[in-house]
Amino acid sequence: MNLLIFMEEQFSELVSKILSGEASEEDRKEFSQILSNNPDYNLKYNQLKEYWNADVRHKVIKDSAQVTDKIMARIKDTEGVIKEKKSSLKIAVAAAVMFFITTCVLLYHVNKSSSGNVYTYAAQAVPVEYTLSDGSKVTLNKNSSITLASDFGDKFRDVKLDGEAYFVVSKDKSRPFSVETNGTRTKVLGTSFNVKSKNNEVITTLVEGSIMFTSNNFEKVLSPNEELRYNVATSKYEKYVCDVQLNTAWVSGRFNYSGISFGAFANKLEAIYDKKILIKDSELTNHIVSASFLVEEPIEDILDALKGELKFSYVVDSANQIRIMSK
Repeated sequence: MNLLIFMEEQFSELVSKILSGEASEEDRKEFSQILSNNPDYNLKYNQLKEYWNADVRHKVIKDSAQVTDKIMARIKDTEGVIKEKKSSLKIAVAAAVMFFITTCVLLYHVNKSSSGNVYTYAAQAVPVEYTLSDGSKVTLNKNSSITLASDFGDKFRDVKLDGEAYFVVSKDKSRPFSVETNGTRTKVLGTSFNVKSKNNEVITTLVEGSIMFTSNNFEKVLSPNEELRYNVATSKYEKYVCDVQLNTAWVSGRFNYSGISFGAFANKLEAIYDKKILIKDSELTNHIVSASFLVEEPIEDILDALKGELKFSYVVDSANQIRIMSK
């Protein structure tokens, strides 16, 4: 048997066991060894795991059979290679793994250039996290990608971004990390930050550490909790203190607010849902609340969860404003 085919079948078998929860301790050790010796398989496993978990993370799914059905349906729709629905979870996972490996539809590809290979990491329907060769972690928002050269990490750590990404950069003073997007560059040594490029705007949000944003002759250093909004066409910019939680919640898929006044929390909801919220009672405004909710959760569900404890009612008027009143 061809060695490559054997490795793919072995990888497929082990991924099947791990994703279906059937892997033994020996299986896990063998799989860990494969990933250590083959970085490409590490990437494939991360993407398969993200694809497998996507429906669980972003939708309410009651049992694993539903996930199996969705994967099998996706395979049928994409290539038509699977004619018969599999009832076994393990078989379904194996089929999905082998489909991705053999047809090369993973969100990862290699291009040849004069300076060597150029690697592209991408996300489509859901955010995907990647670990780069230097240990830095990059979470790509949906419909986003980064590109880097095969010599990434040798002397420089440069990536090109299309879309939005959250970076947690491994510290290395001798090799600065640089993100290029839409004619701008963000340089860092080791930090956590978010970069979003859309139309003519580049928005950089700093969570921890320090970064330098540059474009042509423009240069600005950001401190934690600061955001810079730069217009590429006009070279105009705004730098301001921001709500980091608001701007990076897409990474975890959840908003978390603890120990803030209900009035301040209402302001957060206004920004998240683009709705005006009017509170008629000052005592209610000063009430301290904590809340955790999914990014895509309807605002009505959040208010319904709080109204019993805070003893208020609310109505949505004809102007789509939400008016909150004490009972």
